This record gives sequence, C-alpha cells and structure tokens, in this order.
Amino acid sequence: MHKGRRGRLPRRGHAGRPGLRVVRPLAAGALHDASQSALLFTTSVAAVIATGTVVFLAYGVRAGAGIAGRPAVGVFRGRMLAAVSAVVLLVAVPLTAGSVSIAQDRALAADTRPVAERWAAAGNWQIASVEARNGVVVVGVLGLPPQPAPTALRAALDQNGMRGAGLELHLVGGRTHWCPADGTTCTVRKSSRS
Repeated sequence: MHKGRRGRLPRRGHAGRPGLRVVRPLAAGALHDASQSALLFTTSVAAVIATGTVVFLAYGVRAGAGIAGRPAVGVFRGRMLAAVSAVVLLVAVPLTAGSVSIAQDRALAADTRPVAERWAAAGNWQIASVEARNGVVVVGVLGLPPQPAPTALRAALDQNGMRGAGLELHLVGGRTHWCPADGTTCTVRKSSRS
C-alpha cells in the first residue's frame, strides 16, 4: 500500500470509525440515511455478539476456562441469553420489514410493466423504466406527441388490482404526472429528474 509524504497510510474516510457514518448524515439532516447507517452498524454488532455466543456455547469455552483454572468466567444465566436474543430481535424486526417492503415493491413493478406497456403502445410510446418505491409506481415514458392520457394508465392499474399504489409518470421533456392511489385524476408538476 502506498504511504503518504510522512510515511503514514492515507486516510480512508470513516472506515475505522463506523459511528461517524451515522453522525455525518444526521448532522446534514438526512435522517433516512442516518437511520439506515445506524441499522447497518447495529446489525454488525448484533451479528458479532450472536455468533460469538453460539460459538462459545458450542465449543464449551466456559467449561474449558473453568478446567484451565480461570475463575473470572461467570456463570451463564438465562438473562445473558435473553439479552443476546433481544439484541438479535431488535435488529431482525426492521431488517425483515425492509426485506418485505423491497419484495412488495419488486412485485408491484413486475405487475405494472405489462399494463404500462399496453397503455404506452396505444399511443406509440415506449416504457423506458418501471420501478416501485414504498408502494408508489414510477414509470418513465418516451415518445412523440400526442401523449397517452395518464388517467388511462391510472385506470388500467386500478383494473389490474393496483388501486392502492400511487403512480408517478415521468414523460420526455421533464413533465411529471402524479396520480394518487385510489384516485381518478392526475396532476402535472415539474420533474426533478430533468
């Protein structure tokens, strides 16, 4: 590895200080990023503690320490196992919720694509992208005027069982149509993606 002018290794950001990965986004007002960083850090700590506990129990480290004459090893009590289990559950709940949310968004995007392609083909338009974020379908569309009616796509999604999903439709030229879930109308707003 290359050393700097004074023989020291170059700085690597916050790799050695994971707590700063939580504090910096928090200080910048990015609460979602800070919470995700905190979850990642807590997950790592919980994994190390849980794995260490299982390995030590499986290999009988406590019994071996007692045989070796190490009196400092305390008695393993149910409270210790409960504490380790609580930390693992504390991390498992948000990880499971996040995994379920991602799976639902992927399924929503997969269900939306054929409906959106049929809608776009009626006006000789093409679907550039389909994704879902937190139950909102985001569709990117390319084509020449006239544009197909966004309310027609909203109605098609409703007819195909996606009434509960919001629709964000990005058109060429930077216009975005927002069609709320359970609604029949769409509003136009300037796109932040242009």
